[in-house]
Amino acid sequence: MLEILVAIPLVLIGLGSAWRSLADPVPAEDTGSRFLIAVHQASKAGFWFAFGGFFLAYGLLEHPEGFRWFALVPVGMAVLRLASALLLARR
Repeated sequence: MLEILVAIPLVLIGLGSAWRSLADPVPAEDTGSRFLIAVHQASKAGFWFAFGGFFLAYGLLEHPEGFRWFALVPVGMAVLRLASALLLARR
């Protein structure tokens, strides 16, 4: 039950992050910058969704031990966001 209570705010943060990203687009001149900005914004929302999904699955699945690998998905989203931010900073 505690996992579900933790998952709900995380998924709501993900929804808010996605909503803000779609509602307030960042202007970019070239296609490469647009792509990097899109990856950066999508990985931000994806991090919160994956983190919330991890807790939700851990709370709902009967045998969550086989689902532990999913903890690496938020880490991957964070790495993707960091990489896109670094590439944007170099432009």
